[in-house]
Amino acid sequence: MTLTSLTPSEHIPTLTDLELECPPLPQTLLEAIQLMERPEPPEPDEVEAMLRHDPAAVVRLLRVANSAYYGLRGRIGDVRHAIVVLGPPAVVGMIMSMGMLSMKSAFDARTAAPFLNLVRHCAATAYLARLLIQQAPRRGDWRPESAYTVGLLHDFGKILLLYNKPDQALAAFQPGRGPRTPEEEEAVFGYSLQTITQALALHMKLPEPLFRALMDLYGEGRGDGVAATPGALLRVASLGATWLDYSFDEAIRREDEPLDADWELTAQLFNYSNAEAVWQTIAQAREILKNYVDAYF
Repeated sequence: MTLTSLTPSEHIPTLTDLELECPPLPQTLLEAIQLMERPEPPEPDEVEAMLRHDPAAVVRLLRVANSAYYGLRGRIGDVRHAIVVLGPPAVVGMIMSMGMLSMKSAFDARTAAPFLNLVRHCAATAYLARLLIQQAPRRGDWRPESAYTVGLLHDFGKILLLYNKPDQALAAFQPGRGPRTPEEEEAVFGYSLQTITQALALHMKLPEPLFRALMDLYGEGRGDGVAATPGALLRVASLGATWLDYSFDEAIRREDEPLDADWELTAQLFNYSNAEAVWQTIAQAREILKNYVDAYF
């Protein structure tokens, strides 16, 4: 099945309209996103064909597959073996994460370290968003694969700003002190992150369900229950990543700080007993999350 991608319209600005440029995107990243978002699972032959012309991605894939996170007894020596043992969806997710990381060469000495911190945060958010759906007492029609993809892309607008407006971005994206409202974002950058993300989604030709999921991040957070991922869950996963030491510009949680409405809404959507149960699901993943993120860096 072919997914419908976004097309230009009067409602969605282009990056040119915003006078922004996108860093060079690895072709395997774009192909992996399209493959992950199909309703049917990717086939091993499709994943292998995607990697055939990207030797660097193959090297990184095998390194991650043989890392402590997977803890396999035997060594994985080739792509086909990795796809069979780990499963096509897992390998496609790895390719997306590695594609994000490979963009580092587009950043200079000032922005490379913040870029890496941001990608680490995105990878941790993707992992936790998927985990919360996989362990949910009630999944409904929410897709763990979509949660992972949109979690990985949820802060891509900030990557764009680091690339295009490094002075403003480095000054604004301080731990716990980044712009928090569309008005604050517009005052600093000229456009809100939602507007920038819309233009980026169009540039990347993201499938429409992914676009809806990313826009839900800036809305009420309930998603459509079929193809999108609820914005509340994404915001919770992002905060969880921050609180587990994969922070970018969000504030670390104080011990006496109550969990807000996003945690309650996530609990309701997925039938967790309460907001604290959502947080405990995240907190208990601390060590395995560390192994997962460390495998890429």
